[in-house]
Amino acid sequence: MNKLNKITSFGVALLFPFVGVCQEQTTQESASYFTNALFLTLLVTALVLAIVIAAFASVFKNIADSDYLTSKYKNDKDDQSTTIRNITSVILLLSSFSMLSQEKVSTVVNDDGRIGGIDQFTFYFMIVIIFIEIVVLGLMMFQFNFLIKTYTVVEAEEKTKKVDSQLLMSLTDAVAIEDEEKILLDHDYDGIKELDNNLPPWWKYGFYLTIVVAIIYLINYHVLGTGDLQGKEYEKEITKAKLEVEEYMKTSANNVDESTVKLLTESADIEAGKEVFISNCVACHGKLGEGSVGPNFADDYWIHGGSIQEIFKSIKYGWVEKGMKSWKEDLSPIQIAQVTSYIKTLRGTNPPNAKAPQGDLYVEDNAVNSKDTLASLVDSLSLHANLDSLNTGKK
Repeated sequence: MNKLNKITSFGVALLFPFVGVCQEQTTQESASYFTNALFLTLLVTALVLAIVIAAFASVFKNIADSDYLTSKYKNDKDDQSTTIRNITSVILLLSSFSMLSQEKVSTVVNDDGRIGGIDQFTFYFMIVIIFIEIVVLGLMMFQFNFLIKTYTVVEAEEKTKKVDSQLLMSLTDAVAIEDEEKILLDHDYDGIKELDNNLPPWWKYGFYLTIVVAIIYLINYHVLGTGDLQGKEYEKEITKAKLEVEEYMKTSANNVDESTVKLLTESADIEAGKEVFISNCVACHGKLGEGSVGPNFADDYWIHGGSIQEIFKSIKYGWVEKGMKSWKEDLSPIQIAQVTSYIKTLRGTNPPNAKAPQGDLYVEDNAVNSKDTLASLVDSLSLHANLDSLNTGKK
């Protein structure tokens, strides 16, 4: 009822200046403004807008007093309500001002300057009042939308805080501060009191889980023996690793090159290398490696080195300037390694019609300069000759 009285008083206060205007005009004119359709339309519009503004102001006041909003929002809404009241007061003040100035203005405006039967001052003044009311109403609607969003945010925050609080309580089994007196112990050390809090459920049930796991482990590994202990598990892993290495070597044999090649000693590899040699190398090096166009493979002299790596490199890249082609496009890396290992087996076989030695002397596992090797051989032969002469003289 109080709110209705306020709205009615506001409408009467707004209407009062216009009534005064009409009364003033009635004393000077033969017709009243209340019989003018335009005047009544403007008056009703202004009154309706004023009532709507008053209703919005009441809604704002109720929202500002709501418990959903924080003190910060309440202060903001109080400021907005004060602003609305100030704007309403300005509207009323302007209306009152129109009543005071109407008498002077009406004597100046003649009938020719009327707009729809209303003098210009009254017409434009009412238009200004209606415009101000529309602006105020627009601002209030904007603030109303803001309050609706604020309600939504505050309500969501309250729900989130409630859920978080319940989740924290379920995980920690903590007691609210206001209820701590219920679990307060009698222990008191220099003013420090002790609370009888429960263990956090996550910790307690985690401990129970470790007991269950320990029992399962004991039965599995030490009672039933269905699981492998560390020693046996290690042996299985080693065996598995060896098989994996062997499988890898089979699949990665073609990854060998001149820096990683090793001498192959398996009979299968040697036989495979012999087949490659007979198919591709006999024309230049002879069927038994005795040499023809190419050098002899049965002696200890090599033109480009006699190590397994050096022979592999010579076959792979060739020596085009000396008539030796590159075989890397014709043979796979494993085939080059196999034929290289076969060539190493030809050393010392002394095949018939062997070609004269070419290149430098190569000593296995210790490639030395040929001059040093020849010097050592000469010294050795001289020593043997002297020993033979001494033995002959004794005889």
